[in-house]
Amino acid sequence: MAVPVNVRPVTEADLPAVRDLFYRSYGEEYPYKEFYSDEWLKRSIYQDSYLFLLAELDNQVVGTASVYFEVGAYADLCGEFGRLAVDPNYRGRGVGSALMKARLAFAERRLHFGLTECRTAHPYAQRISEKFDLRPIGFLPQKVLLDDRESLVMMAKPFGPARELRCNNPRVIPEAFLLGQLALQNMGFRSDLIAVDDADGYPIGTGFQVEELTESGLPYLLRIERGRLSRRHVFGNLQLSYGLFLLESRNVRYLVAREDARIVGAIGFTVDPIGHSIKILELIDLRDDVAGFLLKELDAWAKEIYKAEYIEITVSAYWPDIQRTLSNLGFVPVAYCPSFVFHEVERLDTLKMAKLYVPLNIDHAQLTSASREIFELVRAGFEEKRVGISVNETTRHMAIFEGLEEGELSKIAGMCSVMQKRAGDTVLQAGETGDVFYMVMNGEMDILSPDGSHSVGKVTAGDFLGEIALVSRQPYTATAVAATDVQLVALKYQDFENLINRHPRIGLQVMRNIAISVGEKLRLLNLKN
Repeated sequence: MAVPVNVRPVTEADLPAVRDLFYRSYGEEYPYKEFYSDEWLKRSIYQDSYLFLLAELDNQVVGTASVYFEVGAYADLCGEFGRLAVDPNYRGRGVGSALMKARLAFAERRLHFGLTECRTAHPYAQRISEKFDLRPIGFLPQKVLLDDRESLVMMAKPFGPARELRCNNPRVIPEAFLLGQLALQNMGFRSDLIAVDDADGYPIGTGFQVEELTESGLPYLLRIERGRLSRRHVFGNLQLSYGLFLLESRNVRYLVAREDARIVGAIGFTVDPIGHSIKILELIDLRDDVAGFLLKELDAWAKEIYKAEYIEITVSAYWPDIQRTLSNLGFVPVAYCPSFVFHEVERLDTLKMAKLYVPLNIDHAQLTSASREIFELVRAGFEEKRVGISVNETTRHMAIFEGLEEGELSKIAGMCSVMQKRAGDTVLQAGETGDVFYMVMNGEMDILSPDGSHSVGKVTAGDFLGEIALVSRQPYTATAVAATDVQLVALKYQDFENLINRHPRIGLQVMRNIAISVGEKLRLLNLKN
């Protein structure tokens, strides 16, 4: 007969055994050394925000697990099932299951939403979580730094009245729609997402001065309601209203934006110097252009100043403009959390978005079949974003798109496709009706006379051709042949026409630029003649 596993809270007398267990489970080279320290272990026992359990078998401490209650704000009633460690010599004997069962019993009484971030070096934690009805809602690529950067699967379960209190009909950008649908389905919620494809995102303001928050700036920021009270569109577990002393003790920093010496907004975040990661907690702003500026500024600081490799933010699933702004900056939806936070009289869904500053390297992740579905959606999102960023960089430097805002360029980039042509391939044929505009990303092309008898010029990376095709389906006036292998960005007339019917300003600006481009080409042609 199997000996039952005994699970109980950790006491101070247990700390040496717990520390030894961590060493056996994580090894001497584990980068987060504070989890081995007496200070951290003692604080974990006595903190109200932390439930610390151990498992005993054969009169030995063979496992520990915790529930952390400060995943969101205190009123959100969220908890993270974290740090499940089982002695390698006792795996397969029900230790992990006993610890999970004890945590869930506690969660049933106290939480509305429980989550766990499972390692992918092995599927052990994923399997235990699935056994107790936690379901995948996200995949966090290369979030933590252990031996290498390791991805995590986010799994969750609702408790108590979380279903009844949920706010319906979230509005998300198309890039988040399939992920949100799958997460809702996995957690047993009805899918009621609305895909919003015309969100422009926030304008990116300019002319602001940036500084880090000091105590003298705190009263001015607390008077700004947007972001804290009237427009909570970013959600974190710490807020400016908690006070500067507590924030500094948790390594929270704020970038403050000033306009003519007046504070007009701030963005709060934590920096993990060991894991080279950043988590955005709060966004306070007087206007949308301030919000856009601060998000873009922190993106730059994350890469250049803090040398971050991973950054994440949790935003409202009902606010597509901030989702679009982040998408324009290169963030990708990685997790969808139904009924995650409490706001006034109901619970709101949230969307977690992340950005990598290192190459995507996730194919070695060990996943259960349920986790793999989420993984494939997130991986596709990052691969599409990688191509989209390349296309956006190409369009940004094209004279034909000069004067367009970042969000407008992203709309155009989203309609483009990337294609490869081999040396000798004909891309445009003189006399054929044109309905595609091409931009050259890499390589070189020869432009031939209408009869193909001689070369009239070359186009290289950064150039474009077939621009008349954007505004009318007239025959091409020249033939273009790839002189080398080339990579092209293609935009079809019909797609562009549909876009400018919804956003006439884009069409007017592009047509103006085409007129200037054609005029310049005619001028150069006259000079040659």
